[in-house]
Amino acid sequence: MPVDNPYTTPYHPVMSQPEPNSTMFTPAYSARLFILFILALLVAGCSSTKLAQSWEAPDTNEPPAKKILLVALIKDPVTRRFFEEHFVAEAKKRGVEVIPSSEYIPQATDHDEKEEIIKVVRETGAEGVLLAQLKGVEKKYKSVPSRLDWLPDTHDDASFYDYYYQNYRAIYRPGYVGADNYFNMQFRYFSTRSEKMLWAGNTVTKNPRSVIGSIKQIADEIISGLRGTDLLEGGGLL
Repeated sequence: MPVDNPYTTPYHPVMSQPEPNSTMFTPAYSARLFILFILALLVAGCSSTKLAQSWEAPDTNEPPAKKILLVALIKDPVTRRFFEEHFVAEAKKRGVEVIPSSEYIPQATDHDEKEEIIKVVRETGAEGVLLAQLKGVEKKYKSVPSRLDWLPDTHDDASFYDYYYQNYRAIYRPGYVGADNYFNMQFRYFSTRSEKMLWAGNTVTKNPRSVIGSIKQIADEIISGLRGTDLLEGGGLL
């Protein structure tokens, strides 16, 4: 079932229309953007991730998968391995076996032929393939109005000094224009039996501040989405 989110618009799993303020990226620039995304996370803190949209193919008649091959479409091998390893670790906590493609394909550009990908799928024994890709970054501005915070008037028995102290603590907070950053990732799940897309989901991470924490949240949202279907063994449960 689709998941509503106020920050994004509905989409088709194969072709989606970007929002007016969104930016489209070439595959090469998207790879560099993912590296910047990781660098932007290198501070302590928490992030907020949601499964913005999801789609499931109707009447799949596919047996549930026991193993999934994760393929992060990132050209930089270090960043790709980092993402896959933490995604796999989080999926394992949820009882889902996910295999990182970086163990079989150290350099993503070395396996750009169909026969090579088929060989890796057969070696892993995966019944499904999950593709992950960063699709872009959106910056949305917001206006925060000014306000005055103060304590109420003192009681009748209070002295001048008490009254003066309480009212002196009144604080004026000027208004300002702030901005939130939204990192959008898309995931596509394919069956290795029929080679068809069976599920798709887009995640939105607001103001990410922790590398590992954000990846764990993304993995948790995607695994929860897949487990809500009958595509995974033991699925159908949230």
